[in-house]
Amino acid sequence: RKSLPDLIQSLRSGRLFNQAESMIAHYSYAVLLIEFEMNTSFSLQPIGSLNPEIALNSINSQLTLLVLAFPRLRIVWSSSPYETASIFAELKRDAAEPDVDRAVAMGQDDCAVEKESIYAQHPIALLQSLPGVTLRNYQALAKKFKSVSDICAASQDDLTLVLGAEAAAKLYKFIHESS
Repeated sequence: RKSLPDLIQSLRSGRLFNQAESMIAHYSYAVLLIEFEMNTSFSLQPIGSLNPEIALNSINSQLTLLVLAFPRLRIVWSSSPYETASIFAELKRDAAEPDVDRAVAMGQDDCAVEKESIYAQHPIALLQSLPGVTLRNYQALAKKFKSVSDICAASQDDLTLVLGAEAAAKLYKFIHESS
């Protein structure tokens, strides 16, 4: 659940990409609920200011990248906290109570991924939107290759050394068969 200010901050910092990846990994149904405040416009930006171009500093572009990177992630929009409560009640209807200990344990990640990245967030968002690149391996990719051009020029064997066979095959295919 994200309020609009938290959504914007999470997109800009790259934190939402990490959270989405964690939800997709641990839950059958991953949902991002975006909650607007009561008595405010139910939009991200005025209609007249929509830009058809993709820009990394645009909230709409970042949401688009998020949806493309995580096609199983569902986005639910809520017009107020009261609507959010109604949505939760409807989603929960006829379901058992969640196991709190299990839910907390799912949120804790044992992997050695740094919590605060040493890399710029926009390139990380770009990397993590590529097939085969995940929260667990993007740092190794960034350490091995100094630019996106270097990644594109890498052989599948070089990518395999960093990402593993399956992830490297996905990335290599995307780079070389999408052009």
